[in-house]
Amino acid sequence: MSGDLYLAGAGALLQQMRLDTIANNLANVATAGYKQDKMIFRSNPKEQQPESGLSPLPVAGQVISPYAPPMDQIIDFSQGPLEQTGNPLDVAIEGPGFFKVQTPEGVRYTRRGSFILDDQGVLSTPEGYPVLGQGGTITIEGSRIEIHQDGTVTVDGDEAGQLEVVDFRQPYKLKRQGRSLFAPETAAVQEIPAEGGMLSQGFVERSNVEAIRAMTEMIETLRIFESYQKVMRSIDDAEAKTVNEVGKL
Repeated sequence: MSGDLYLAGAGALLQQMRLDTIANNLANVATAGYKQDKMIFRSNPKEQQPESGLSPLPVAGQVISPYAPPMDQIIDFSQGPLEQTGNPLDVAIEGPGFFKVQTPEGVRYTRRGSFILDDQGVLSTPEGYPVLGQGGTITIEGSRIEIHQDGTVTVDGDEAGQLEVVDFRQPYKLKRQGRSLFAPETAAVQEIPAEGGMLSQGFVERSNVEAIRAMTEMIETLRIFESYQKVMRSIDDAEAKTVNEVGKL
């Protein structure tokens, strides 16, 4: 098999992986707090990702083929648009930071602030994971719930706790767990106090996926993939003609 066919095959494989990533982003365009994935291709394997807000690339990117450049899939942590819901348990972070959530696997972090109350009145995620405050979980008993910009939670005028909002040094060394939860890549990644942000009650942060742009990228990727397919067919036909016809001379 010729090297040209390997080159075209490697290019088609990369475009297929890019297409899968875009399709997953589009599937979560309505998921609150979702952060889109991006494919990064580099000509220099030691090149670092300079843009803040993106999870870092490893020094040696994932090598799909010796005929293709190193690539990796990274998470874009840029803020999504805020949507007003009027629900007093919905909270959006304006600026940097993450909410802390207690899961069976340990503490996890999220930007999804669409909270609920469980059977015991504990502030929780829709999956049932307790949201952590400065002193642990926050229990709400009352009717008038107010969540202030600094995270202080008051119920009928009495303080019930304060939401703990933390951050990490950028670029974020976090890995995705589920659609909107994140965990540190290693134990060495430590949280720091969030600075420069505030909370908005009655709002949720939507996905940062731009549907129109993602659809445009999907069409572009499909056309590139089809072009590689045509190249592969042309190479295969040329090799078959060489073997079957030229070889007989």
